[in-house]
Amino acid sequence: MVGSVPLPNTETVLRQCSAAMPGRLKRIPDGETGSRNYFTMFQAHVFAASPTLLTLFVNNAPVKSGSFTPEEVDAGIEKLKQSGPLETGYDDAAIESYGVFKKMREAGVISKEMRFQVGIPTTPSVIMPFIQAPFRAKTEPLYEEALFRAIRKVQDTIPHEDLAIQIDVALDTAFWEGSEIFKPWFGDGDHEKTKHYMVDYIVRMIGQIDQDVEVGLHNCYGRLSPLRLMVAQ
Repeated sequence: MVGSVPLPNTETVLRQCSAAMPGRLKRIPDGETGSRNYFTMFQAHVFAASPTLLTLFVNNAPVKSGSFTPEEVDAGIEKLKQSGPLETGYDDAAIESYGVFKKMREAGVISKEMRFQVGIPTTPSVIMPFIQAPFRAKTEPLYEEALFRAIRKVQDTIPHEDLAIQIDVALDTAFWEGSEIFKPWFGDGDHEKTKHYMVDYIVRMIGQIDQDVEVGLHNCYGRLSPLRLMVAQ
């Protein structure tokens, strides 16, 4: 399953999906319910300490960016750094949901062979819609580091034999296909350089996952998912 399930809470997702596909699911997500119900929308708050960086995000509207001097960009990034390490919340949500998963498995609702699936987006799937263009390159390593910390905490808390991590490759798919709408801040306009850059950061992300933890890639095409609404231009 890809991750998002339009149901009210984790228990409902686990119960309903298990019942609907008995014996067929090897991995099950928590449905990304509550504040996470709209792909990466809830990640905008991660950058709230430096509001200058943020886009004026509106559903179904172009993602607009202003003009900033290099000094203004540096000041905005420095303000973000001074707020402390970024916290994505993906780790806390996964750990909380795993507690529900474990109780339901012990109760026999979930198969003992099933793994708990945690979805984590790539950095561009957050940076592109919520960070203004002049700040993206310098925000990228800060957010990537935050994602890696979350991945580490998930693996340090959830037993590896119970865990599967899905990397959501969303806006990256548009970059790879050379979309005229979504232009990456890397690659200098050279499509081959862009693809090499993407391979490097996806490999870095996979490299954060221990070898005894299952990992998969979810290629997310905008016309088939909430991504279309979230970053449509």
